[in-house]
Amino acid sequence: MKKKIAMVLVSVVAAFSMMACGADSAASTDTGANAPAAEAGETSQNADSAEDHLARVKAAGKITVATEGVWAPFTYHDENTDELVGFDVEVAKAIAEKLGVEAQFEEVAFDGGLTGVATGTFDMMANGVGVTEERKETYDFTDPYVYDHAVVITLASNDTINSFEDLNGLKTANSAGSTYESMGIENGATVSNVDTIGETMTLVLNGTVDATINSMTTAQDYINTTGTTELRIAAVAEDATLCAIPLKKGADNDSLREAINKAIAELRAEGKLTEISNKYFGADITAE
Repeated sequence: MKKKIAMVLVSVVAAFSMMACGADSAASTDTGANAPAAEAGETSQNADSAEDHLARVKAAGKITVATEGVWAPFTYHDENTDELVGFDVEVAKAIAEKLGVEAQFEEVAFDGGLTGVATGTFDMMANGVGVTEERKETYDFTDPYVYDHAVVITLASNDTINSFEDLNGLKTANSAGSTYESMGIENGATVSNVDTIGETMTLVLNGTVDATINSMTTAQDYINTTGTTELRIAAVAEDATLCAIPLKKGADNDSLREAINKAIAELRAEGKLTEISNKYFGADITAE
């Protein structure tokens, strides 16, 4: 009997040890297959504890990148080829090339991408993620690579909204978890959550919401692309919105963050960031 009890205790201890190891790993998994890292070729579940995130990414030969795929011109699908394209898509690919790996994109909702980075499901996120003090508590950010401005967009016929403060008591629409959602709430608006920039603008156009807060570049791109004269930019934030790449917080990502920062610096020095920005925005938004 004692021998049997001892064997059971050993099994229980072993099981808990395995669970603890799994909880401590900063895994990057293929969400499409939901397969164990060893089967899917992913980087971290069974990696040696001495290896950090950068080492695991390089060993896998790829870096998983969360992105929406519905927020032009940052990340969207070409209407002719359905290929995932956009400013952030090209920047992420360029960074991956500097790291010597391939960028593997996973299309998810904005808040799902952030959650996936925080839990280790994705290695990074490229989606015009604004750097905020609140987010710094959860993520380690790279150096900024975008300097944009938040704007209020409303109907051209609406002459009562001319500042962010004018949104108090009104309705706005934005992606859940976005910086712009937070700005709407901070200014007293009731925010409806939508998934795409098209849906956001439609809600403004049909009067379901009074306005939306978004990036200057996105607003200008939408107005120029659609040719609409029914919308106007009612207010522009004085301070620039700094966008960077969020990584899971912790020392495990220190070398990965340094490598991405080096890549961003090289791409800026080579003029590649400016080239990509001019391609999608007609202006350079990658420098202060």
